Amino acid sequence: MSEVIVWSDLPGDLLDHIANGLFSKVELLRFRSICKTFRSAVAINKSFLDHLKRNRRRLLSPYSIGKTCSLSPAAFYRVVLSSCPDKGWLIKIQDVYVSSRKQLLSPLSRFSIKSSGQTLDLLDFTVTEMHQSYDVEYLYNSTRTSFNFARVVLLEDLVFVVDYYKKIWWCNSNESDNQWARVMDEEVKLFSDIVFHKGYMYALDLKGAVWWISLSEFEIFQYGPSTPLDYYDIDTCKDKRFVEYCGDLCIVHRFCRKFRLKRVDIDITVGFKVYKMDEELVEYVEVKSLGDKAFVMATDSCFSVLAREYYGCLENSIYFTDEEERNNVKVFKLGDGSITKMVDSCFQSCFQMLIPPLV
Repeated sequence: MSEVIVWSDLPGDLLDHIANGLFSKVELLRFRSICKTFRSAVAINKSFLDHLKRNRRRLLSPYSIGKTCSLSPAAFYRVVLSSCPDKGWLIKIQDVYVSSRKQLLSPLSRFSIKSSGQTLDLLDFTVTEMHQSYDVEYLYNSTRTSFNFARVVLLEDLVFVVDYYKKIWWCNSNESDNQWARVMDEEVKLFSDIVFHKGYMYALDLKGAVWWISLSEFEIFQYGPSTPLDYYDIDTCKDKRFVEYCGDLCIVHRFCRKFRLKRVDIDITVGFKVYKMDEELVEYVEVKSLGDKAFVMATDSCFSVLAREYYGCLENSIYFTDEEERNNVKVFKLGDGSITKMVDSCFQSCFQMLIPPLV
């Protein structure tokens, strides 16, 4: 019979290693609450480098003339009642600049949400970090303003971005004199997304082809074929994004159509298609169903969630916003292709996961 190891007898080095891999301060507090030994071994004021690197703001080299910028992290959390942990809500939080306070953000954008003033009591609620996202900001008229990059990825000390013009740039956050450098191929220079997946940095070009970025030479090489481009003439593939789904790296195409609103033509999303690589055929095939999963297509990050773990979350669906309607969350159902708007049906249960009790 194998020897039973008591939790409180785990060696201090192992506890340090576990604590260093935790995502957030909340998880660190939960870790310390397990027993007296854990609390003594992991002091609240102790520095854990991996944790600090992921969650701290960093000053970056100026991205454009006269605009000193900084990396602004935010995190998605699953919040559940401790007495009823099966279902919960999805929230997004970031640290307030030069403060120990937290700012609640709209989950699918970076817009601030005015809180009701209620405190999140960790005796009543359990909070688990689900996903990390980043933004790059600059100071304008004493106000921190976003560059509105399409994507920002932090890998140790390296910061990669896809800017508004679909160009990939990188810089080293530990070297203030290290200028932003561009990543591109001689023939393909514009990209829609980047992601760090299973130890590699990938980029997605405007035609839906996947590229691999060398982290030693910062050169880029085509990694695989393009996704299908068999679109209807009336719809335009406005955007393409990476989403990690069941261990695979999927590509999501967003289809838009122009509508005239208040004498201005705007792009409104009318549908999505999801593709993943078929290893045998060596080509991308359409994913007809997400099963019990749902995709969250936030402006700064895209990821999948298990629908049954969130109040009202629809499985086989995609939650998103349009650029012109960032405050209006919508859900696209892959099954029938229909779209439901939160602003038209805020009391529908499918949006409950985005409305926690502390708002």
